[in-house]
Amino acid sequence: MFQEKFKAIKYMVFIYRETPFLKTANMSEYRKIVLFAAGMTLYISGLFTNVVADPDLWGYLAFGRLFWESNQFPYHDVYSYIPTKELWVYHEWLTGVLFYPVYHWAAGTGLQALRYAIILLTVGLVFMAAMKRRSKPVPAMIVLFLSANALTYGYSPVRAQVFTYLFFALSIYILERCKKEQTFTLLWWLLPVYLMWCNAHGGFPAGLGLLALYAAGEALSGRSALPYLLALTASAMVTLINPYGIDYWRYTIDAVSMPRPDIIEWMSIPTAIKSGKFIEASTLFISFLVISALLIIRHGRRNYTEILVLAVTACLGFMHIRHSIFFFLTFGAYVPVILSDFFNSLKTESEKYRRLPTVTRFAWPLAVLLFALLSLSSFAKFVLTPSLSILTPQPYYPVGALQWINAHQWKGNILPHFDWGEFLIWNCHPDSRVGMDGRFETVYKKSDHEEYFNFLLGRNDWGRFLERYPHDMVLIRPNTQTDVLMRRHPGWQLTYEDEGCVIFLQKKK
Repeated sequence: MFQEKFKAIKYMVFIYRETPFLKTANMSEYRKIVLFAAGMTLYISGLFTNVVADPDLWGYLAFGRLFWESNQFPYHDVYSYIPTKELWVYHEWLTGVLFYPVYHWAAGTGLQALRYAIILLTVGLVFMAAMKRRSKPVPAMIVLFLSANALTYGYSPVRAQVFTYLFFALSIYILERCKKEQTFTLLWWLLPVYLMWCNAHGGFPAGLGLLALYAAGEALSGRSALPYLLALTASAMVTLINPYGIDYWRYTIDAVSMPRPDIIEWMSIPTAIKSGKFIEASTLFISFLVISALLIIRHGRRNYTEILVLAVTACLGFMHIRHSIFFFLTFGAYVPVILSDFFNSLKTESEKYRRLPTVTRFAWPLAVLLFALLSLSSFAKFVLTPSLSILTPQPYYPVGALQWINAHQWKGNILPHFDWGEFLIWNCHPDSRVGMDGRFETVYKKSDHEEYFNFLLGRNDWGRFLERYPHDMVLIRPNTQTDVLMRRHPGWQLTYEDEGCVIFLQKKK
């Protein structure tokens, strides 16, 4: 496989060197960008290939199906048999409405094609933002190449977060263009962006925070922050245009402050490393943080806006690993111009550089080594033949259990493993309902969260959730603490098991 990859790269280099069009000395910036866009399209398609469906995808599709097949907007949950919130504030409702017809008519191929298009657009906006900040093309390409590698952790097939990352990158581009051209009317383009954003995914506070940081950065730099504050106010007002009105903001405030200790993507970087989860993503985050800090210190020029945005997104990524994507996006947009200045300084200040302290001089070779290692990591993920499929393989999904349910025409209430709830909603509704699923804080009451995870992880008082509600089936992973406890439970009987799942049915009284 690696030999094939090296052959492909040698072939691309040969084309670059021998094609007369590319050899012209006065190649325009436009042609360079077109060439880079073509190369990045091939690279992104191979790098972001991922065919295993994300568990949340089935929740989007289930909502979309309910939306298109019912005569009214779904304000109340119909998928669970345990008590739920009176109002179902589904912050990803527009994603489901868009995804369902795509999946209905083009299956996984359509969703994957849409995902690739969104990724390419996001990466392109990051590159354009870097160029607006007067970066040279080569440093922008180097940084984007590495940033793309890190971004892969936020693009499982297919999640609503893709819209948050797209609109976050678009916001950075608009803001940087506004700063460069000093045309503040461009800020009003953010209003339709935030209108779409708040209805496609609940990550829109990241955009409002970005506007606030730009206002603060401009104020610290002695320039007027008023245009940004006005745009921030108007953008916040626009987010009230949603099916839930002010209740959406109440939900958002509650969701942002809610602890999620049992959901691994909400782990902090130290917790992830300690538990052995997301090791590569954590390493990338720390490496990028070190590189950006070194470059900013070396740069010397105080750009308060870029320092604020990089610092805040770094803090968000440090606290929750799922938020590290914001830092990677800002890294791709802000660092190229700093790297450009650094390359220029190496040419013009070589003697001054040699007089730097030993520790400082050795920091830069270390940064270059980190870049090289990250490049190899990225190259290892790259595949020559990207796939447009979306798969639900066993044991990642309870395929065998679903076959058993269909074969026996079984109907009832299912208490599932957390990652399988929405998969069961999509495949088993309306014959069966679930006791918990990945919609989590949007549907279920806080009082049930801890009890459910106590059951799922076999912790103290694990049986409380089992006894409180009318479960007919328990569908969980085998060889877990709860599996062992369920096998000993006198009221439940093991009915089916395979390498990925076990089914327990309640014994008839």
